[in-house]
Amino acid sequence: MTSNSHSPTVRLDMQVAARTSAKTPILRDVLPNEIPGVRTTMLSLASGVTHIEPVSEAEDRVFLVLSGSGKFAANGKRYPVARETIAHFPLGWTVAMKAIDDQGLDILILRLTLTPDDREDLAAHTNLNREVYLKTFNECVPYGEAIKSAKTVSRTLLPKDIVPRMAIGTVETTGPDKVAPHRHPMLEQYFLGLTGNDITVIADDLRIPLKSHELYHIPLGSNHGAEVGSGRKLYYVWMDFFQDRKGLEWLNEHKPLDLDKAP
Repeated sequence: MTSNSHSPTVRLDMQVAARTSAKTPILRDVLPNEIPGVRTTMLSLASGVTHIEPVSEAEDRVFLVLSGSGKFAANGKRYPVARETIAHFPLGWTVAMKAIDDQGLDILILRLTLTPDDREDLAAHTNLNREVYLKTFNECVPYGEAIKSAKTVSRTLLPKDIVPRMAIGTVETTGPDKVAPHRHPMLEQYFLGLTGNDITVIADDLRIPLKSHELYHIPLGSNHGAEVGSGRKLYYVWMDFFQDRKGLEWLNEHKPLDLDKAP
């Protein structure tokens, strides 16, 4: 895929396992081969169904719980999870996931194939990547950014150095508002609409509607932003996949924000 090509928006089929009372996990790749070294998998579990992610030393994994509730189990401990939770477990751990209510459990799994440089970075930040990282989205640190309005609330879901070359966050506001057009040629990016999201993504000369639980790949180096109309909601996850460790300097644009002092 060329750096300036645009792929279609993909809608994630939420609660498919619960609707169909599936007896086994439903796994499907989303936008396969879209970003080099990154595999994105949608996992759906009906109530009582378990999925096990086996030990892997080849890839690092991040779990975004999008709907339902359940439990993760790893290294002899259990972790309750619900809608809008992010989880990361140390490399080499087996992780089991089980849905525990009628809504089932829907999880987007991000898999990063590790390079030799990535392994050096993991070794340099063992204080961050050898502990379980699990937070609800609302627990994550808010930040401000020049390309966003003062009323916009963004949060860092996955800070840098937990997973090499990867960072994740949310953006939330109400219309009329916008995220100003900008470029970042050092990273590939996904936008994922969360519940209630109803925006227009601008990417070069295209205007792409993005609704709840729709995924869109921002082409590498494109001039992009987002707009939300009056009475509508902007609420999406951005997922950044950097080409190298130097690109992480882009995250310095994110300034920690004290919500109690925000306008």
